[in-house]
Amino acid sequence: MKIEIEGASDAAVAFALLQMIAKGEDKEEGASREWVLSTFRQCMAAVRDDMFTLEIDEDEEGDEDEEEGAEEADLAAPVGQKTA
Repeated sequence: MKIEIEGASDAAVAFALLQMIAKGEDKEEGASREWVLSTFRQCMAAVRDDMFTLEIDEDEEGDEDEEEGAEEADLAAPVGQKTA
């Protein structure tokens, strides 16, 4: 598998990792929005080396819109900074 990383940002590396995971799990096409966002968040945490702070609650549903907004804000924060 050949994945080319375009750019030197954490997001670019996380996106390449997401592509590898999607291919490995046969989710290159037809993956749900929830799966993509959740997996990308995990990839960003791995790239930023803050996996120990990542909470994964696969059983929890509901309040997804609130969580997505918070996740998107965290993803937009510069490396090493979290939003309130």
